Amino acid sequence: MNTTCYLCGSQNYKTIFVEHEIPILQCLNCFHVYSSYEQVEHYDGYWRESEFDLNWWDLAHRKVYNHFIKKFLTKESGSILDVGCGLGFFVKTVMQQRPNWKVIGYEMSEVAVKFAREKNGLSNVFSGRVEDSQLSLASFDIITLWDVIEHIPKPQPLLHYLHSLLKPGGILFLQTPNFPIQLYKAKIKVLLKGMKEGVHYLEAKDHINDYTQTSLNFLAEQCNFQKPEYYLLPPILSVSGTHSLLGKISKLSYYHLTKLIWFLSFKTLFLNNTLFAVLRK
Repeated sequence: MNTTCYLCGSQNYKTIFVEHEIPILQCLNCFHVYSSYEQVEHYDGYWRESEFDLNWWDLAHRKVYNHFIKKFLTKESGSILDVGCGLGFFVKTVMQQRPNWKVIGYEMSEVAVKFAREKNGLSNVFSGRVEDSQLSLASFDIITLWDVIEHIPKPQPLLHYLHSLLKPGGILFLQTPNFPIQLYKAKIKVLLKGMKEGVHYLEAKDHINDYTQTSLNFLAEQCNFQKPEYYLLPPILSVSGTHSLLGKISKLSYYHLTKLIWFLSFKTLFLNNTLFAVLRK
């Protein structure tokens, strides 16, 4: 059981949630939230071939990918690196919509990379640690981490390395669950139905670090980035891998509600399920 904060190193904490006997802790020094489950630093077992569901990993992400590309890939050409690229659908989407951009993907899971290469036809997706890639320094305009940062116990070495790969003024884009909202949802689930096996709460074995805007700001400062800018992008249109139409409608409705609140509060109340953060070099 790990009790040391991954961001500041403090061992002063309090337990704020327990998921299937795994305590989730909050640091009393920097207030970062992290799981006590000891996950290996470069775990590559998140992908299993039985979970390669095209409806989930392609259709469910199209709206947010399209929105991202339209908003951030505005130049005629450029270079983008997708770290933790999974099955390669984001890489493929960029190639289709921005053919003049250089696109590279890196993924720890060899079975996911095999799928990306054989099923998605992507020769520009590679397996292994991006830190071992020997990519040219200061060579990318944009680097993306879609649902990656929460899985990494000690993210600072990776972010320092990615900082070195960005061109001056380049951006690192992070997508990660918005912890305060996720905690509220988890507590409601437990209150209504109790703690049940197989139900998603805070995913204590997978989501090792649980981020807020405050803790992401702290991490960015540690890794020499400017203070993050936060954006609202459309949600992933699936609920825990299901194909529920009602779930999709609920997600979209909640997204539009939080977007309205965000603008009415002059971008001070961020109640979205997901943090979309841009870290500039």
